[in-house]
Amino acid sequence: MKALPWISPSAVDAMLYNEPMAGSPDFGFSLMRPRAKGHKNTTADLARAKLQPSKPGDAAWGPDGLWPITCATSRLVTAAGVALEPDALETVFEGYDARVKAHQKLLAVVLTMSFDHGWQASDILSMAGAYALEHLALERRLTSLTVVHMPADELSARRPHAHCVVLARAHRASGWGELHRDLTGKDAPTIFQAEWQAFRDAWAPRFKLF
Repeated sequence: MKALPWISPSAVDAMLYNEPMAGSPDFGFSLMRPRAKGHKNTTADLARAKLQPSKPGDAAWGPDGLWPITCATSRLVTAAGVALEPDALETVFEGYDARVKAHQKLLAVVLTMSFDHGWQASDILSMAGAYALEHLALERRLTSLTVVHMPADELSARRPHAHCVVLARAHRASGWGELHRDLTGKDAPTIFQAEWQAFRDAWAPRFKLF
């Protein structure tokens, strides 16, 4: 397959609106709307960009059409009752974009959780993935993609972090439903920040890094 254009981290930032209410250095809450700065957004572009913090080589694009992945690690967590398929990443995000409504005001939310430098990618994914399963997939019936970035791998001093790309519509075995009210309320940033902090604090005894 011909390589798709690479989307740089700075271009990803232009897709999102960062909510100032979630102003903690350890947590960020960003909105993805259908259009930003005159550009049409798609969740497939966002997901692929988060999975590719560094540009994959052309040879990485195989004939199967699946996205090459250059991030440290990742996990797709679908809402309860939604089956996974072998090409689930592409199917979920491209299928979601195909069903976006003209009057839909929110496509997705990105939760960003930062960690100290001593954390390993596998432990970050364990914690963030467990949060996504418990609070997003099971409690809210939301499908999300958790992506772990380790900036030190690219000689950066930035802290390791996870991005959780949360599709804004409820997800059921029958298909996509309504926009979830927990994501659209004015207090959403502070609610999710408090929820993540409580979850992280509960997990703290399992790790020796706090």
